[in-house]
Amino acid sequence: MRAAVTLVLVALGSAVAQPEGPTAGLSKWPFDEITLANGSKLEGLILYELPDGIEFRSVSRPPGRPTVTLTSFLSKAEIARVRKMTDQERSFLKEKLAELDPSGEGERRRMESLELVPADWPEKPRAAKLYDSDYFTLVSTGTEEFTRRSAVRLEQIYTAFARFLPPTVKNARPTQIMLATDHEEYRAILGGANVLNPAVYDASRNRVLCGSDLTTLGNELQSARVHHAQQLAGLDRYEAGVRKLYRGDELGRHLRAIEVERKRVFVAEANNGYKFDTATGKLLFALLYHEAFHAYVSTFVYPPLKPAQVKAGEGTGELPRWLNEGLAQVFETAVVEAGELRADHPDKERLQRAKDWLKGKDGGTLVPLASILVTGRDAFLASHADQKAASDRAYLSCWALAHYLTFERRLIGTKAFNDYLVAVNSGDDPKQAFAALVGQNLDAFEKDWHTYLTRLQRNGTLAK
Repeated sequence: MRAAVTLVLVALGSAVAQPEGPTAGLSKWPFDEITLANGSKLEGLILYELPDGIEFRSVSRPPGRPTVTLTSFLSKAEIARVRKMTDQERSFLKEKLAELDPSGEGERRRMESLELVPADWPEKPRAAKLYDSDYFTLVSTGTEEFTRRSAVRLEQIYTAFARFLPPTVKNARPTQIMLATDHEEYRAILGGANVLNPAVYDASRNRVLCGSDLTTLGNELQSARVHHAQQLAGLDRYEAGVRKLYRGDELGRHLRAIEVERKRVFVAEANNGYKFDTATGKLLFALLYHEAFHAYVSTFVYPPLKPAQVKAGEGTGELPRWLNEGLAQVFETAVVEAGELRADHPDKERLQRAKDWLKGKDGGTLVPLASILVTGRDAFLASHADQKAASDRAYLSCWALAHYLTFERRLIGTKAFNDYLVAVNSGDDPKQAFAALVGQNLDAFEKDWHTYLTRLQRNGTLAK
């Protein structure tokens, strides 16, 4: 089977919902339209038509939200129909998409389009900022710059979640995400408890609590943002002045100089984004994405149900713990770049460890498949060194299996997958249910899975 080369998120469910027509203030963009075999429709831009499928950049423009694009590879088997734009429309859309993030300007515009309002924080009334989205509400004590960047990143990851596993629960309550930027604020939202984890998902209250000591970074980014805004405003005033004073070649000379200065400011702003990503990648957003995935699937897609409710047809029930943790790790290492979110490349550290263990190196082994399928919550908890080793082994094994099912077998979100969830949440044997899902006995599947890991390369392709 083809490995994911340019895949961002597998289009197994439905596309991100698009409005029927342009809302007030939102111009109508033309799109290529792809109808999937399951009836779902994707709107966006065909990048390449290949012998075995199409590389496609889907575009989501939710009213009042930043535009988000996702690049996917769609195999021929997934595609039912294709409707293409005219050449003129294609040129127009390419120009619009290019405007989304030239030298960081696009992200700056998306950040500025967000609406923040004052909010309360435990023991600090009106000391936080709040941003409302369809799937989450962000409450942050960080600077405006820090909060806006965080909100844009969260919008992107939740759009990715919804593309990957479309919501099934109507009128679900958005998850509250509380983002503290120092340890005392984090302790306050934890009720004073000493919790070592820098991020936790409180399922009973549908909250993700996250804390990192990023106050200094937030202040630096805020100062830089204000400085860049002042520079751009000054350039705007200067341009208005030269347009009144000059004409012809002399005007063009001044305008070119102004454009060079604007690009310099945009590059500096893009460097701010890079600095933000570097500082927060593992300290903050890997943890936040992980816990946010747990919250999303539990709230909007696969809420917990009792076996009797599942048998009565009220839903599939929740993801098994091993898969919930495995998929959360897949999204944990997703990369936001140029306004897009990419989860196609396997995490290089996890992949190398899995390869080493399969070769008998480094003293570790992956958990046997039969054991993974009955792994419960306790396997992922650790309070001392011996438990941590076992927990790390469980996490790595579940990541490797989730990656294989998602990017190679492409089973997550299919009807067969939903049947599997119904079976395991109704009390059926999880091993037999999994064998039915993959169409193989466990020994044959495990052999294929391990071979895939051995061949998988860091860029997401398979070695020959």
